[in-house]
Amino acid sequence: MYGSGQPLWGKGDKKEGNGGGQLNNRHQGQSYQKGTSGYQPPVVGNAYAEQQTGVMEDTMKTHYEAEGTAATVLSQMTTQRYQLQGAHDNVHEMRETTAKAKQNLEELRTKMLKKKRKLQAIAAVLAIADIFLFFRLLYCGGSFFCRSW
Repeated sequence: MYGSGQPLWGKGDKKEGNGGGQLNNRHQGQSYQKGTSGYQPPVVGNAYAEQQTGVMEDTMKTHYEAEGTAATVLSQMTTQRYQLQGAHDNVHEMRETTAKAKQNLEELRTKMLKKKRKLQAIAAVLAIADIFLFFRLLYCGGSFFCRSW
C-alpha cells in the first residue's frame, strides 16, 4: 500500500485494497484482445470509412487541380520564354541595324564633306576669276577687251 514503505511489485506480494492485486496480476491473465492470437484491427463503422473515402477523394481532387495548375503555369512560362527569346533576337537585330545605320551615316557624312570641299574649291576658283575680271574691267576702262596700242 502507498506510504507503507514496501513496494507493491518486486516480491510478488499481493496487497489487498485499491487495486494492489491488479498491479501484480496484470500480465498473468489473458490479453486485452480476449484470447485471440495475432493482431486484430479495430472494428470501424461505415461512417469512418466513408469519411476517409471523402478525404481521399478531396485529396485526389486537390492533386489533379494542382497538376492542372502546374501544367498551365508551365505552358505560360514556356510561352513567355519564347516571347523573351524573340524580344532578345529583336534587340540583337536592332543593334546590328543601328550599327549599320551608324556606319552608313558616317559614310554619308564623309561623302558630304568631300562634296562640300569640292564646292568650296569651285566657289573659290570662281571668286578668283571674278576678281581678276573685275580688275581687268577697271584696267581696260570699262571695255572687256583691252587695246594696248
